[in-house]
Amino acid sequence: MNVFISMTKPRINGLFLLISICISYASFGQFKTIEGIVLDSKKNEVLAFATIGIKGTTVGTASNSEGRFILSISEPFEDSILFCSYMGYKNFEVRVRTIGSRIRIDMEPDTFTLDEVEVRPWQPWDYIWNAMQKIPENYAKKPYMTNGYYSEYITENDIFLKYTEGVIETFNPPYGKDEQSQSKVLKARRRDDLGTLRFMRKKLEKKYEKEKRKAHKNGEEWEEKESIDEEIISASFGGPEEILSADPLRDTASFLDIKLKKKYKYSIEGYSRYYGEQVIIIGFESKGVYEHQRQVGNIYISIESDAIISIEYDSEIVVPPIARPLIFLAGFGITNPELHAMVHYKPVGNKWYLNDISVDGGTRLTKKKMFKKNDRSNFYVEMALINNKFELEEIHEIPEEDRIDGGKPLEEQVQRDPGFWKSYKVVRPSRLSDE
Repeated sequence: MNVFISMTKPRINGLFLLISICISYASFGQFKTIEGIVLDSKKNEVLAFATIGIKGTTVGTASNSEGRFILSISEPFEDSILFCSYMGYKNFEVRVRTIGSRIRIDMEPDTFTLDEVEVRPWQPWDYIWNAMQKIPENYAKKPYMTNGYYSEYITENDIFLKYTEGVIETFNPPYGKDEQSQSKVLKARRRDDLGTLRFMRKKLEKKYEKEKRKAHKNGEEWEEKESIDEEIISASFGGPEEILSADPLRDTASFLDIKLKKKYKYSIEGYSRYYGEQVIIIGFESKGVYEHQRQVGNIYISIESDAIISIEYDSEIVVPPIARPLIFLAGFGITNPELHAMVHYKPVGNKWYLNDISVDGGTRLTKKKMFKKNDRSNFYVEMALINNKFELEEIHEIPEEDRIDGGKPLEEQVQRDPGFWKSYKVVRPSRLSDE
């Protein structure tokens, strides 16, 4: 048999998100900062969320949704190898000292014959079951520390209403243990030079003024509240610990749970290669609505190590039938919210560690009016975390009093440090105005 499998860019719904940011972070020494873009060498298309780093180390970053990245390198790595990995492409490698401050990385699609693939007489679920049994073997057996860049934002009709970012230190317990990660915010800030809410703006402002007049009329002391926009900017989504709890291997996702496998259809979608390892792609799709969701996605499993190395899926949040009449009577129209999630793991030594995770979603809201133009807005919300520094030796738990308060905005949990952000290299969403 000599059938070739061409592994070009996988068709991934909902991956335009993971950080429209990419970042690299280092704590000590002088730096060489490399800015670059990752492209398909044949089609000249950008490759989003490629992994870039220093070979044999834990230093690395990821390209953003536009294929761009920034990587800061300390002097000891000048003679090391810069590598780039992407699902379905050959690894790219070049010596750091041979490149300048900018680089274009052209990734070549990888191909191999079916003769090279270990074809097992298994059903799709068997690959998942085997991978779940090997979690203790393939993932961290000891606690470890990470430094990561976190962002969360809200947009209305592509206008940013909120943008918060932070540098996060996390104590990560071993996989397979019933323990939660512990995170501490090191630096954080929010952007205030953003747009203002337009949906039902006039009605909300009238309601605010009505409450104020009523208080004065009743002789009550009126306590000035935050404006509508200030409330949005200071809103919290739960923060980094909330998104870390979405790691499907720590808190077993329903599509990986043997007790729930009858609620999904599984299929073999093809083969690929990642970090030089052969990968089998297991597709899944919910048979109906489960916990108010319809899900479809892919699980990428290494054929060589049986490790799950990436998961991506889309969910449609189905508004319960019992709630639809109430929404209609209130004069609202709402499309079923859509949720997108993505997670990548990276090899460090002979184990796999969480590299990045993102969750985003959107919906359209309409306020119906009898004789006027309807209010209509598309809202989009995103949370993302990329770990760019791993510490496997000097480990410490985060004291409880220093841990992130999920109900409080990140920027209110640390002192302001404008100087830090001037030197911290980050590629932000292109739709966000430059500072």
